Amino acid sequence: MAHRFRLDEALFLERYWQREPLLIRNALPGFVSPLSPEELAGLSMEPSVQSRIISVHNDSWRLEHGPFDDVDFQRDDQWTLLVQQVDQLLPSVEALKTCVGFLPTWRLDDVMVSYAVNGGSVGPHFDRYDVFLVQGIGRRRWFLGDFCDDSTPRLEHDDLNLLKSFTATQEYLLEPGDVLYVPPGLSHWGVAEGECMTYSLGFRAPKMADLLARMTDTVLERLTPELLLEDAHASEAGAPGEITPAHIQNARSALINAINALDDGSWLAEVVSEGSTIDDDMTLIDPLLPGAVRLLPGCVLTWIRRQEQLEVFVANESLLLDSDVEPLLADLCSARAVNQQSTVDSEQLLLNFLIERGLLVNEDV
Repeated sequence: MAHRFRLDEALFLERYWQREPLLIRNALPGFVSPLSPEELAGLSMEPSVQSRIISVHNDSWRLEHGPFDDVDFQRDDQWTLLVQQVDQLLPSVEALKTCVGFLPTWRLDDVMVSYAVNGGSVGPHFDRYDVFLVQGIGRRRWFLGDFCDDSTPRLEHDDLNLLKSFTATQEYLLEPGDVLYVPPGLSHWGVAEGECMTYSLGFRAPKMADLLARMTDTVLERLTPELLLEDAHASEAGAPGEITPAHIQNARSALINAINALDDGSWLAEVVSEGSTIDDDMTLIDPLLPGAVRLLPGCVLTWIRRQEQLEVFVANESLLLDSDVEPLLADLCSARAVNQQSTVDSEQLLLNFLIERGLLVNEDV
């Protein structure tokens, strides 16, 4: 089932995205959680699934990693179960990604699902990514604080990144269908009021260091090795041995000009498409059968316009296709099902490319 948040998308992007938090009351009217607490617990018992339990007792925080068993859930402390990448396991959870179809699909990392007993939480913290918190079952009270960075004091804990102090400036009680958007760096703390489940749609951005390294490598590969720096300011010798500001600016301008001339932006597509979280052990995809197919959950597919063609990037590879493949790309990137056969040559080329690499699955997988 496809969803879409009920909000003014243009206003959200202009005012809130990566700037301010936003409470969206009844963002998904009549929303019914696609997963029960028992089903979530069952997923956490699978060795290939990433799961954690965070608990607190007498102000002492503890982190445990899965896989878990029934005994792990028989406890009297305040605890929260978190399961990562549930969108890769259940199409009904993956469908939640369509809620944010107005944002770049290649920025959406995964859907994490959490269950908490009354009073359960993961403590006061901040994330380095954008997150939409979708209330699925029960109620959770969220406290929002100040923006934080690497200098913000943390508790001394080997496993958890919790804030040493937290002062709430905003407070919201979420019920099923409500959504809270939290921008990167904003401290927050969610506490369950009764049993509850929350779906977290996390948007991760690539690291600047990775982007710079890939862009530099791309330019170096295309730069003529014998090309020398031209010094238009040789007459500004300065003092003996001095590199003057004019010398620095000249060299900087030469490098920027080289980047502008040789850079085609492929480094960005390469980095984000490599960020796919495909895990063969976890997905256990069956062989492709006749019928409708969709992109393998967790696979990042993206593309760049190249004059009359589109360059498609996925799983460390790229290919050039005619621009009439764009409708199919839009469907695949939006997790929509498509036919395995097409009368459009560019579409069939893309489909074959993805099928050969095991990046398509049947619609009901």
